[in-house]
Amino acid sequence: MKTVSLQLIAFFALALPFAALAIGVGEEFEGTYQVGGTTCTVKPIKMAFEVRWAKGKGSMVFFYESDSRFGDHVYVSDEKPDGFDRFVFADDRLTSGVFIRSDGVRYAVKKKGGNR
Repeated sequence: MKTVSLQLIAFFALALPFAALAIGVGEEFEGTYQVGGTTCTVKPIKMAFEVRWAKGKGSMVFFYESDSRFGDHVYVSDEKPDGFDRFVFADDRLTSGVFIRSDGVRYAVKKKGGNR
Protein backbone atom coordinates (compact mmCIF):
# COMPACT_ATOMS: atom_id res chain seq x y z
CA MET A 1 0.00 0.00 0.00
CA LYS A 2 2.84 2.40 0.83
CA THR A 3 4.44 1.77 -2.56
CA VAL A 4 1.25 2.69 -4.40
CA SER A 5 0.80 5.83 -2.28
CA LEU A 6 4.38 6.94 -2.90
CA GLN A 7 3.99 6.31 -6.62
CA LEU A 8 0.81 8.42 -6.73
CA ILE A 9 2.47 11.23 -4.80
CA ALA A 10 5.46 11.16 -7.15
CA PHE A 11 3.17 11.13 -10.21
CA PHE A 12 1.16 14.13 -9.06
CA ALA A 13 4.24 16.03 -7.93
CA LEU A 14 5.64 15.71 -11.45
CA ALA A 15 2.41 15.97 -13.46
CA LEU A 16 0.64 18.90 -11.81
CA PRO A 17 3.12 21.63 -12.81
CA PHE A 18 2.87 20.53 -16.45
CA ALA A 19 -0.94 20.36 -16.29
CA ALA A 20 -1.03 23.85 -14.80
CA LEU A 21 1.06 25.23 -17.65
CA ALA A 22 -1.15 23.51 -20.21
CA ILE A 23 -4.23 25.35 -18.94
CA GLY A 24 -2.49 28.67 -18.43
CA VAL A 25 -2.26 28.62 -14.65
CA GLY A 26 1.08 29.89 -13.38
CA GLU A 27 1.63 32.14 -16.38
CA GLU A 28 1.46 35.17 -14.09
CA PHE A 29 -1.98 36.44 -15.17
CA GLU A 30 -2.36 38.35 -11.94
CA GLY A 31 -1.69 41.80 -10.62
CA THR A 32 -2.73 45.20 -11.90
CA TYR A 33 -3.16 45.91 -15.60
CA GLN A 34 -3.66 49.20 -17.43
CA VAL A 35 -6.53 48.61 -19.89
CA GLY A 36 -7.16 51.65 -22.05
CA GLY A 37 -8.08 54.51 -19.71
CA THR A 38 -8.75 52.35 -16.66
CA THR A 39 -7.12 49.62 -14.62
CA CYS A 40 -8.12 46.20 -13.39
CA THR A 41 -6.75 43.81 -10.82
CA VAL A 42 -6.50 40.12 -11.62
CA LYS A 43 -6.44 37.43 -8.97
CA PRO A 44 -6.29 33.67 -9.59
CA ILE A 45 -9.27 31.81 -8.10
CA LYS A 46 -9.36 28.03 -8.35
CA MET A 47 -9.16 27.29 -12.08
CA ALA A 48 -10.11 30.81 -13.18
CA PHE A 49 -9.17 34.47 -12.75
CA GLU A 50 -11.21 37.16 -10.99
CA VAL A 51 -11.01 40.56 -12.68
CA ARG A 52 -12.08 43.68 -10.79
CA TRP A 53 -12.31 46.91 -12.76
CA ALA A 54 -11.38 50.25 -11.18
CA LYS A 55 -14.40 51.82 -12.92
CA GLY A 56 -16.96 49.19 -12.08
CA LYS A 57 -18.75 47.19 -9.46
CA GLY A 58 -18.38 43.53 -8.70
CA SER A 59 -16.06 41.26 -10.59
CA MET A 60 -15.82 39.22 -13.76
CA VAL A 61 -14.46 35.70 -14.12
CA PHE A 62 -12.08 34.82 -16.93
CA PHE A 63 -10.87 31.40 -17.99
CA TYR A 64 -7.76 30.41 -19.88
CA GLU A 65 -8.98 29.53 -23.35
CA SER A 66 -5.88 28.52 -25.28
CA ASP A 67 -2.83 29.61 -27.10
CA SER A 68 -3.87 30.94 -30.47
CA ARG A 69 -2.28 29.70 -33.66
CA PHE A 70 -0.08 32.81 -33.46
CA GLY A 71 1.20 31.88 -29.99
CA ASP A 72 -0.99 34.39 -28.13
CA HIS A 73 -2.34 33.49 -24.69
CA VAL A 74 -6.12 34.02 -24.58
CA TYR A 75 -8.36 34.46 -21.53
CA VAL A 76 -12.14 34.71 -22.03
CA SER A 77 -14.98 35.88 -19.83
CA ASP A 78 -18.20 34.09 -19.07
CA GLU A 79 -20.56 34.42 -22.00
CA LYS A 80 -22.49 37.69 -22.25
CA PRO A 81 -25.55 38.40 -24.42
CA ASP A 82 -23.33 39.80 -27.19
CA GLY A 83 -20.40 37.37 -26.85
CA PHE A 84 -17.25 37.17 -24.76
CA ASP A 85 -14.68 39.64 -23.48
CA ARG A 86 -11.09 38.54 -24.13
CA PHE A 87 -7.60 39.34 -22.91
CA VAL A 88 -5.07 38.41 -25.61
CA PHE A 89 -1.38 38.48 -24.69
CA ALA A 90 1.35 38.24 -27.32
CA ASP A 91 4.17 37.61 -24.85
CA ASP A 92 4.72 34.63 -22.56
CA ARG A 93 5.08 36.85 -19.49
CA LEU A 94 1.58 38.30 -20.03
CA THR A 95 2.85 41.87 -19.72
CA SER A 96 1.27 43.42 -22.81
CA GLY A 97 -1.54 42.68 -25.18
CA VAL A 98 -5.06 43.70 -26.05
CA PHE A 99 -8.44 43.55 -24.33
CA ILE A 100 -11.25 42.89 -26.79
CA ARG A 101 -14.71 43.69 -25.48
CA SER A 102 -17.64 41.55 -26.57
CA ASP A 103 -18.78 44.38 -28.86
CA GLY A 104 -15.41 44.36 -30.67
CA VAL A 105 -13.90 47.49 -29.10
CA ARG A 106 -10.18 47.01 -28.41
CA TYR A 107 -7.98 48.46 -25.67
CA ALA A 108 -4.23 48.18 -25.18
CA VAL A 109 -3.24 46.18 -22.09
CA LYS A 110 -0.03 46.63 -20.11
CA LYS A 111 0.87 45.08 -16.78
CA LYS A 112 1.76 47.70 -14.20
CA GLY A 113 5.06 47.38 -12.33
CA GLY A 114 5.53 45.85 -8.90
CA ASN A 115 3.28 42.84 -9.55
CA ARG A 116 5.86 40.16 -10.20
